[in-house]
Amino acid sequence: MAQNNLAEAVPLTQEPQQRPNIEQPQRQAQPEVQPQGSPNSQKLPVSKFEKCLMTVCGLVLAVLMVCVVSTKISLSNTQHELQSINSAVTTYTNRNTNKQQQINELQSRSRLDKIAKKQGLSLQNDRIRNVNK
Repeated sequence: MAQNNLAEAVPLTQEPQQRPNIEQPQRQAQPEVQPQGSPNSQKLPVSKFEKCLMTVCGLVLAVLMVCVVSTKISLSNTQHELQSINSAVTTYTNRNTNKQQQINELQSRSRLDKIAKKQGLSLQNDRIRNVNK
């Protein structure tokens, strides 16, 4: 620091000199304040109404917690039932589709022609009527 001329040599004195015109402030005694957590502080008594109110609120909270848990379990069971019903519906839909495909194959014109020739029958187109529901 001495290289950049920022430091100055200060002569050391043994005691700082006091100015005669300046008065030293005097401290005033302040009363001691006890913290709230100290054992000497007074605790307010809890009334019977407050005790009953806390008990009732605790019971209501416990009942609500049990209701939430039971509702979650019920919801889970219902979702499981819905999933099993959906899989059963899918199974029946696939079966119906397969059966409808078999019906269409059995009703095909080429199959009916084969059966007729096998039995010695002939189809006459003017006598065939298509009936749909």
